[in-house]
Amino acid sequence: MDRLLSLIDRGIRAVLVLVVAVMVAVVFAQVVARYGLNASIGWADEIARLAFVTTVFLGIAVAVRARAHIAIELAAAMLPAAVARAVRRLVLAGAAAFAAIVAWQAGLIAAEQWDERMISVELSSGWFLVPVVVGMAVSALNLAAAVAGERGRA
Repeated sequence: MDRLLSLIDRGIRAVLVLVVAVMVAVVFAQVVARYGLNASIGWADEIARLAFVTTVFLGIAVAVRARAHIAIELAAAMLPAAVARAVRRLVLAGAAAFAAIVAWQAGLIAAEQWDERMISVELSSGWFLVPVVVGMAVSALNLAAAVAGERGRA
């Protein structure tokens, strides 16, 4: 399972590099067009917003995999090691369940609004939820793997 999650993580990182590059290029082009040429690129705002949402939710999955997400361990640090380990596992399991629920619900909402179109681009507005589904599903898998890994942690 760890090998599969590592492969997914590398793929997400590659997608993130591409998406951030697109976002920066589109925003830069929009600024130059608007303030330098006194013209606007009609689709730039929606594409930049889609890239931003993608960056945020795929970035969450990468942060969870790296265990760089926010954690408050003050109370757990004061507990005996075995109890602290159990508390960490419980919190990770709860976070995995929450991420899975968010992924599932985002998928349902995306399916419901798939026939709606973005204002300036001929794409479904459901595309805004695709990164939410992917990012939260991968986060749930990574958190579940962390629960299993927490068994051997002191």
